[in-house]
Amino acid sequence: MPSCEICGAEKVSTRTITVHGALVQGCKQCQTKIGHIPDSESTAQNIQRAANKASNVTSGGYGGLGTAGKDIMVRDSKELVSDFSSIIRDARNSRGWDQRTLAHRMKEKINVIQRTEAGQRPADELIKKFERTLDVTLLIEASEQSFEQNIGTKNARSMSLGDYIKIAREEGD
Repeated sequence: MPSCEICGAEKVSTRTITVHGALVQGCKQCQTKIGHIPDSESTAQNIQRAANKASNVTSGGYGGLGTAGKDIMVRDSKELVSDFSSIIRDARNSRGWDQRTLAHRMKEKINVIQRTEAGQRPADELIKKFERTLDVTLLIEASEQSFEQNIGTKNARSMSLGDYIKIAREEGD
């Protein structure tokens, strides 16, 4: 699945929209925020055809409908804390559990625990299991965590159009 070129959300369904004359892949929430409303179905189809000619990237998944639990733009605006792996490891060690014990209590495979403690981002359902089992908080409100911390870390995503716009606005203030 493609990523939203406006907000940077990964693995979400997107549609090709025009933003100041440029064709970009945007998620449903970003389309709503910028006020993009296609004039007609034929206009949306023409934009999609033009985008497909420019590149072979197509939107996939749920067609921008945002199925709850599948599309990250539908759920609450919460983010995974940047040091989730160390929080999980410390909570596990404080209980005196090894990775196998934690995996058994969560009813997960041990390699899931190993990958998460190594810094690989787990699925949302797995994050909730970690929170319940270890009694920790891994998801916080998006505004609580500084924006710049996510960009440039080892496992961070690349900068999106929205990142550049935010930085430009901050420099203008």
